Amino acid sequence: MHQHEIRKFRLAAALVAVAALAGAGADVAEPTFEFLTTTGPGPSGRITALAVDRIAVAPADGPAKEMATTELVRLSREASTEIGEGAYVVLPDGDRIARALLGAATDATFEVQAAAIGKATPPLDAALGLILSPPSDPDAFDRLVRAIRTEPRTSEVVWLANGDRLTGSFLGMDDRAVRVQVQGTPRELPRDGVAAVGFDPALVVYPKPEGPYLEIGLIDGSRLGLTGVKLERGRVSGTSRFGASFDAPLADVVSIAPRTPAVAYLSERPVDGKSYVPYFDLVRPFQADASVEGRPLRLGGRTYERGLGTQSRTLLAYKVQPGDLRFQASVGVDERAGPLGSVVFRVLTDGKPRFASDPLTFRDPPVAVDVDLEGTKLLILATEFGDRGDVRDLADWVEARIIRRP
Repeated sequence: MHQHEIRKFRLAAALVAVAALAGAGADVAEPTFEFLTTTGPGPSGRITALAVDRIAVAPADGPAKEMATTELVRLSREASTEIGEGAYVVLPDGDRIARALLGAATDATFEVQAAAIGKATPPLDAALGLILSPPSDPDAFDRLVRAIRTEPRTSEVVWLANGDRLTGSFLGMDDRAVRVQVQGTPRELPRDGVAAVGFDPALVVYPKPEGPYLEIGLIDGSRLGLTGVKLERGRVSGTSRFGASFDAPLADVVSIAPRTPAVAYLSERPVDGKSYVPYFDLVRPFQADASVEGRPLRLGGRTYERGLGTQSRTLLAYKVQPGDLRFQASVGVDERAGPLGSVVFRVLTDGKPRFASDPLTFRDPPVAVDVDLEGTKLLILATEFGDRGDVRDLADWVEARIIRRP
């Protein structure tokens, strides 16, 4: 059996295993979710109804409650995910398909199969990149995903398994080869020798739905924005932003983030001003939806999808827009900082202090921030040196958001 056939067999087996787990999900006890509302922590309980505009929860104690999604920031539960067998599709806005089987691709579409979407043929311009062989090392995997998401490029980039990279135009692929054009010359690369392909971000088309939608995170590491969401007989269904049908047991869902006009994340707003004053000479610019090191945001043993990663001493300024009501976030030192990191977080509006934390380390739980913005013009987020300089000051503003008038 050739190497590419062995690899394809292994990926197919992994996909069958994931699908089997998904199929068994209906027999698993319904999970309990924690609700975070726009006014603070909400009830915990089982989800009994799910739609893009309303979600109903049955708490362990008390009657069932229905909430409009404009009242909600997220629903989540404790669950661990890890890199598994299979390919990985990197989509815009944090969406992704994990543990997938990639088939053929042209310069217009690609074939993908995954537990929650079955077999689908999305347009190629919906993807930022395809990871054919995810690195088993978590750090290397994070770096590759971050490069595909954020690295400036004006053409396609092919990351080879030997560590090299090529720049050119993607022509397509099959089960044996990836075809690219490099400096005007078509080339065929053995598929087993290609780690990932990153596409030109300027050509990506991934429009947001016109109305509200839900971002659904799964235990296999996938996350997709969905419209037309329903919960029937313990299964969640909907339509992805690239048009594929979604169907998964609720037992496989680990997070739900309503995307409505009521919540605007600062990582999706352009910063209006920024300033860096390092303790020594090393300046690390702030990162959107990642720690200042470019790793996933980790506070209190939990990974967060959105937020801002900074170091001491950093100032970020945002103009308050009409309809902005409150600024909210949870702040803390990223758990990868180790014992040396120590940070003070401050929030100012129009130059006036509105919030200041004690010096925090990675051992401290996240601290909630909630600041009234009505009648103000400028919001400033500041991270200051704590008990020492900026050594390992990985300061996270997780889920930094503006609560707006719906």
